[in-house]
Amino acid sequence: MGLYPVFLDAGYGPEYFWELSFGEVSDLLESYARRKEHEQKKREAELKDQIMLLFNQALQIGNVVGRLMDNKVAIRLPKEYYPELFGNEEEKTNFTEQEDAGDKRKLSPEMELHKARMDDFIFRHNMAMRERLARERGEENSGRNDTGTAASDHRGTDTGIL
Repeated sequence: MGLYPVFLDAGYGPEYFWELSFGEVSDLLESYARRKEHEQKKREAELKDQIMLLFNQALQIGNVVGRLMDNKVAIRLPKEYYPELFGNEEEKTNFTEQEDAGDKRKLSPEMELHKARMDDFIFRHNMAMRERLARERGEENSGRNDTGTAASDHRGTDTGIL
């Protein structure tokens, strides 16, 4: 391929090509190639940074999910993931202070109510599934002695199965 098409691909105008000497055209094309190489390296560095951030975020999410599954898993603080940002700061930040003190986690009254409602929903849902499966198998009574009602009925008089 000749210099002229490469010169045009570099973004220069056709009339500018004819005004320059061979050395000047060559210098402009070399400069263009260096700029493109620099831009490519910059894109690769940004991509590597993004990959590392996403990987680190996945590790952090895994750590928190691990904590949800097993209370013995310690939650790692941001300074453990990014020591170069936090340095040697001796800041006391304990997100699990209650567990460290041996106390049972305390929920707000709203969360306690939500938990009770979810427990009730789960109980009713499971009872309905058992009854449906028993009907499908042709059983009239599944052999249980329970009444099929939850200990609390927060929904009032509506007794329909959800």
